[in-house]
Amino acid sequence: MGQQVFIGSDISFKSLRDYIFVHKLEKGDTIAIHPQNYEHIVEEVKNSDEPIDIPFNVFGVLIVKDTSDSVELGKVQIIKNEPLQ
Repeated sequence: MGQQVFIGSDISFKSLRDYIFVHKLEKGDTIAIHPQNYEHIVEEVKNSDEPIDIPFNVFGVLIVKDTSDSVELGKVQIIKNEPLQ
């Protein structure tokens, strides 16, 4: 699987978007996040004025909820070059 990284104390849609841009993740890469962080982002998007589709796709990078219980709360797991679903 991919590496886990800490991207800041508060994982938000904006912090994920900034991370993808700054670290130049590529189309087809995937970011898996802890289910609790994912639900926080879902609520954030529901309460925003921006229309954002779920599943989240930012610059061609898919953001998914970790279903394997391997991603720690507050971290993200970068999975390189996985095909988009």
